[in-house]
Amino acid sequence: MKLSSSLGLLAVLSLSAFSSDRQFESVSITKVIDGDTVIAKLGGKPVRIRLAEIDAPEIGQPWGLHAKKALEAKVLGIPINLEVIDVDRYDRLVARLNLDGRQINRELVGEGHAWVYRRYMRDESLLIDETNAIKRKQGLWGKASQIAPWEWRMGKGGEGLNSSTRVTRNCNEKPYCKNLKTCDDALFFLETCNLKRLDGDQDGVPCEALCRP
Repeated sequence: MKLSSSLGLLAVLSLSAFSSDRQFESVSITKVIDGDTVIAKLGGKPVRIRLAEIDAPEIGQPWGLHAKKALEAKVLGIPINLEVIDVDRYDRLVARLNLDGRQINRELVGEGHAWVYRRYMRDESLLIDETNAIKRKQGLWGKASQIAPWEWRMGKGGEGLNSSTRVTRNCNEKPYCKNLKTCDDALFFLETCNLKRLDGDQDGVPCEALCRP
């Protein structure tokens, strides 16, 4: 994940230049999108936060809703501290969420709600939490088969992913909401392809006729 100089993001944060490892205290989490993405209020504006170093199942993926609900129970409406370490290519802040001495990102891994995102991992000790979760068959690890989210997004579900749920879309498509039939498709194009026009009000929910029926 590379640093971005997005003017819109800088305006929200009131910074002339973004620096990593920046701390924000008592930040209100107003919405949980899925098991590794939330909306926070910073500078009076909604800002999308991607939890650092972890990757939770997508909403349309097995255990995806469980992971989302677990994160909601931990942070929704609760003042937390953000430890921002990066800005990703979608202009999301990449951060660790801390609350009363707990690191929420680590808890999600340890409870079996997320994988360690090895591609972007900085803290190798997270692998210990993941290994322990696997041994205890915590959360998603108690299921017969597990599909890493990065494989799911690429349409490599393999065994345990039936044809009705296999990802068949790709980012070469540029649909409008009227062209989509499911919320899963809308989330795919917003989160994976960064098709921002699907989220006109920038609240993190694409195609609200589909995702908020």
